[in-house]
Amino acid sequence: MKDIDLENDALLLVEQNFYFLQTGSFFTALAKEYPLVTTNNMHISKNFGEHEYQFNTLIIKEMLEDMHTSSKDELVLFEYFVEMNAFRGICMAMVEALRLHGDFKIFIEEKLNAQYEDFFDLLSFVRNVLSHNIHADIYLDRKDYEGTHQRRLRQHRGSKIQFDFKYAAHLPQMKAPSIEYGFSSSIDLDFLKEDTAFLDVLSLWELMMIAELCFNLVIFYKLSSES
Repeated sequence: MKDIDLENDALLLVEQNFYFLQTGSFFTALAKEYPLVTTNNMHISKNFGEHEYQFNTLIIKEMLEDMHTSSKDELVLFEYFVEMNAFRGICMAMVEALRLHGDFKIFIEEKLNAQYEDFFDLLSFVRNVLSHNIHADIYLDRKDYEGTHQRRLRQHRGSKIQFDFKYAAHLPQMKAPSIEYGFSSSIDLDFLKEDTAFLDVLSLWELMMIAELCFNLVIFYKLSSES
């Protein structure tokens, strides 16, 4: 497969994962607000040619009840898996697209200028942690960040990932809701320790903003390529 096809596939995956994140979050909010469990809508099956698969009614009911009995701000299992899988998919696809050193990477370098390397390291950190973790609660493993740490030191860039993004300054074409709209993420790799909770390093809000930025960069790149 040609690099341009690989790049297009990776960028499409960023878009699809962001759609998944948005829609999954909507259904979580819907299930928390309204009692979706009824006696006549729990039987779900799917046909595969001559075969039919029946989904587990009790599990579906349990998940819906868990969401509805939880508070609006409480993170539930369905929501957790939607978000973490979407964050992983987005960051993984972005890293793979940038590693191809194609037109997309050139575009991102032009938009982010001196912050490009920190952006790439931030994406790599999220990708590595979420790809390698098998725990229900996500904790750091040294292998998730040691490679990035050593590479930064070899390049004399220091141990601290510092990424500051304001849409008005870096991507004004996206028409952000306010001049201050954006986010900052800071990770000092010197001070990371194994078994630190991932969400103590990057908050859910930061991860949402990172995912949104990746999606917006992909969309704007595609629009720029078409014009």
